[in-house]
Amino acid sequence: MPTKKLSIMDFDFRDPEERALFREQQDALLTERKTKIVAELKRNGQLDSAGNLIFKEPLPADMEADSLADFKH
Repeated sequence: MPTKKLSIMDFDFRDPEERALFREQQDALLTERKTKIVAELKRNGQLDSAGNLIFKEPLPADMEADSLADFKH
């Protein structure tokens, strides 16, 4: 029997089983979305194979590591 697809509008939040099913479905959707976004960023050359951001332009002066424009000073 196929699992019922739940939305925020039609699941009974008082039922622990439906709450758990809703959470599982939402987690699966988020994982799928994240996978697509990461793949697109890698395809566009914005992430390397380890998932690190690739900067193609220099950072602004206030974002450099030795900048005084932070909350430590």
